[in-house]
Amino acid sequence: MSKAANKKPFIYYESLKPWETVCMLLYAIVTVGVTLTLVFAKPETKLTTIIMYIVLSQLGMYFGLYTSLRNFTSYLLWLGFGVVHILLFLFFRGSPTIEIYHGNPTIGLLNTIVLLLLFQFLRYVSLKIQHREFVAPAKGGGPDLFENKKLTFADFVIFVIYMGTWFGLTMLSISM
Repeated sequence: MSKAANKKPFIYYESLKPWETVCMLLYAIVTVGVTLTLVFAKPETKLTTIIMYIVLSQLGMYFGLYTSLRNFTSYLLWLGFGVVHILLFLFFRGSPTIEIYHGNPTIGLLNTIVLLLLFQFLRYVSLKIQHREFVAPAKGGGPDLFENKKLTFADFVIFVIYMGTWFGLTMLSISM
């Protein structure tokens, strides 16, 4: 079968793979755990927990789920988690036990949907420019971890755009 026959449209729906289902279930459990921590834990624990949850969620989408997020079934479910992040922000935004010097770190949860939308935009750009899906860089400059594709200059630029946006949104949310 030729490469052209393997190409999928930009928007396609497939059943979730078992690892994707497990990942989502684990993430749901972690989200419940984070929520319970934000309700019942000591203030120091709350701060550490919410910051780690935000950072690992938003970077994990790019580095660990970039192949999964191409499938719109998966993408829409992760957008659902983005909505949950908005709800968590709305619930905990006024909590004095989560406040830091510049405000409440839960505002970083709002970045999740923005980054998911950026992901799809960068996918579109990649498909138009290099006629293939982008891949995330692997440690040491080797091929990507999931598809064994060689990193291109466009992949690197997409990585810089995503990381720059993540960093900028994070810094903006800290300053609010």
